[in-house]
Amino acid sequence: MASSLIRGKHLISPRSAGGVATLADGALYQEDGVIKDVGTYQELRQRYQADTELGGPNYAIIPGLVNTHHHGRGVTTLQMGTCDDCLEVWILAGWGRRPYDHYLMTLYTALNMLESGQTTVMYNHPQTAAATLKEDVDAVLRGFLDAGMRVAFSSYMRNQNRVVYAGDGEFLGGLPTDLADDVRRYLSVAHMSDDDYFAFCDGMVGEYHNHPSGKVRVLFSPANVQWNSDEFLVRSKEQAARHQTGIHMHLVESPYQKDYGIRTWGKTPVEHLQDLEFLGPEVSFAHAVWLTERDIDLLADARSTVAHNASSNLRLKNGIAPVNPMLARGVNVAMGTDSTAINDDDDFLQEMRLVSKLHRQPGLDSPAITVDQVLTMATANAAAPTGFGNEIGVLEPGRRADMVLVRLDSLEDPYLDQELPPVELVLGRAKSKDIAAVIVDGEVLLRDGVHTRANKADVARELREQLARPLEPETLATRQMAGRLTPYVEQFYRSHPPAMGAPHYVYNGRT
Repeated sequence: MASSLIRGKHLISPRSAGGVATLADGALYQEDGVIKDVGTYQELRQRYQADTELGGPNYAIIPGLVNTHHHGRGVTTLQMGTCDDCLEVWILAGWGRRPYDHYLMTLYTALNMLESGQTTVMYNHPQTAAATLKEDVDAVLRGFLDAGMRVAFSSYMRNQNRVVYAGDGEFLGGLPTDLADDVRRYLSVAHMSDDDYFAFCDGMVGEYHNHPSGKVRVLFSPANVQWNSDEFLVRSKEQAARHQTGIHMHLVESPYQKDYGIRTWGKTPVEHLQDLEFLGPEVSFAHAVWLTERDIDLLADARSTVAHNASSNLRLKNGIAPVNPMLARGVNVAMGTDSTAINDDDDFLQEMRLVSKLHRQPGLDSPAITVDQVLTMATANAAAPTGFGNEIGVLEPGRRADMVLVRLDSLEDPYLDQELPPVELVLGRAKSKDIAAVIVDGEVLLRDGVHTRANKADVARELREQLARPLEPETLATRQMAGRLTPYVEQFYRSHPPAMGAPHYVYNGRT
């Protein structure tokens, strides 16, 4: 029975009962990947004979960080040639990204994520070629598992409005014939029927929910309300209930997506989902930037989760999600990077710092997010929709031994006021370079910057060699097609200008 005693100058963790607790000279004892006890180091050292000891008086211990929305691109979209832009144009530019080895890309992604303390990820697989989808997702899951991470996996599906937020036939009918034919051929490669998609998900649940590692959960994923028919949404809800699993989808990421709801149903997408009886605690929504006050109340009442992606929202011109109002009303707000972190590096510590600064509204009495809330968003709140909710996110007896050791030397140098709360220190100053160890199920996956399961340099070299090849003719042809298509897409959205409405946050004024 493998056991270890992990010690820190500070043990910092949300509590299952609420709030964040800090234990001075704290430690925890784990056996076979399960936390058995938490207390002071002296107490636990006298109580247990551990096989190994980790940490020490120069470290802080925090729970493993949970990324609740990610698309797994270790070589980023920017590196693949897609510059940041308005979401709807950025998506189109992404059509010309070159193919890649899903296993190597995912393994590289996972190794990057571990380096900033991420131990669990909600991975949302793009709608790749239907003929190779099963092969692709098996490779993705093998990549995460080989790195040692937990993964809540979903593969999203679009069955309508795949070019703009209007019917495919209607929009393509207004294009030059040759361009419309090229677009139809491109879309047909990834096309699946609804029946085929749900059969695929059924198979994934059967194969991976009982995976020997215990580290995989499978979720259903309608891509978004404008990309899925009502029938598909209702069926997703029914199938998730049948399998007792979750649903993960994008929602009102951009003002154009909110406007689609107003144009189509005369109400917001959230209100429409409420009409479909789709909302619920098993559902998590990525982004949720363009919410109304009523939308926030509906999400809170349904106990749904919002995965906040601060960097991605800024980079793709979508704005700032109303995190403070959501937290004030009791929405379970979590965090993700959407594979577009602010420095393009999957650094979750930096993402947490951005969140902690972004949601500080001007004025003495204006709302401001706290560091306790940010840590909880990245751990306990984020664990809830993954399917591992009662196993991770909190450092308490009975939970899985997923944690991060943060080296304090550089954070405290050359001086630190002893009255500063430790959580302020870690969230205010820690970077990936300060991660001393990352532990999942009691296993050390990263020690002093070195991965224990894979050689990152070798993985990077293989990717470098593969991507050094000349661009594939199919990629070049798709880029040319996307370039021709872009002006028509831009014109569509210019002809449907969204009503922005009054902002949730006011940062400055013009008068």
